[in-house]
Amino acid sequence: MFIRFFKTNQPASVFALPLFAAVLWLGTWLNPQAPEQIAAMPLYRGFSFANDFPLLSELFAFALVIFLGLYVNYMINKYDLREGRERSNFLAALFCIFFLSLFPSYRTLLPQHFSAIFLLMATDRVFDSYRKESAFSHCFDAGLFTGIASLFYFPAVVFFFLVWTGFVVLRAFNWREWVISFSGLIIPWLMVMTYYFWFDGLGDFFTVQIASVFSASYFQFTKPEHAVLIFIFLGLFIFPAALNFVKAMSSGKIKTNKFFLLFVWFLFFSLVSGIIFPVESYTHFTLAAIPLGVIFSNWFLTLKKAWIAEALFAVLLGAFIYAEAMGVM
Repeated sequence: MFIRFFKTNQPASVFALPLFAAVLWLGTWLNPQAPEQIAAMPLYRGFSFANDFPLLSELFAFALVIFLGLYVNYMINKYDLREGRERSNFLAALFCIFFLSLFPSYRTLLPQHFSAIFLLMATDRVFDSYRKESAFSHCFDAGLFTGIASLFYFPAVVFFFLVWTGFVVLRAFNWREWVISFSGLIIPWLMVMTYYFWFDGLGDFFTVQIASVFSASYFQFTKPEHAVLIFIFLGLFIFPAALNFVKAMSSGKIKTNKFFLLFVWFLFFSLVSGIIFPVESYTHFTLAAIPLGVIFSNWFLTLKKAWIAEALFAVLLGAFIYAEAMGVM
């Protein structure tokens, strides 16, 4: 019944998503904890005050997670990336919210939450440029949103290559579009550096905020008893989900295949950015929740027997609940 409910396009499904997320976040709300110390980039520093109040930080993050889930779902429906009768549904939002809520550290206000919004906006503009004769504004916007995302969370700068990958996949080569997108990327950086230069803080900007990204150690699992079970089940589920996704890419419309391919690249860059830039915790991989949500929702949508989909999702929820209980103990 649960998966079947979100496979419909009923208005009730929209209101059920925050309720579902609230259940996942209940344990965190009952025992709010201060978030991990993060080297705040310029745009994130304006919101980092919320981290002094753990419950406020979690409520703020909760709202952003709901928005991200709905935005991904909006993109899936906007570009008609589903086959079959149930083309409009809320499964993508459901799984994005689930993956964005996996660990307690995901449920505090993170720069990745803001960065993910702008990366989705950039991806949306790249998608919207498909088959447009002139797409200079789309290219500029995609670069601009990526630049803004990197000013919230510096490793997101790697996703600029996702923009160029989108041009390769969706458009004929036009060197002007590549240059325009790069100008969009650097404009917010020039504005921020001008601000710091004006107030004689440019040196501190590079030595404190940027250099700290490169000096961090690679991520460590602070609570392995909480993480291992979920990763085991995810590992078991990712293989059939990925196979189904590859099958969908090879049998669907050309446009759908290309857009799905960009979600695969989104997952690739979310992993690569964590390797290129040392990150202190696995909160970096909140960015991977977006393409994983798309991949899993596509898999569950194609499962012909409803009871199998319900049982698989129940197993995922069971692993989450058990791991949550282990983390609290």
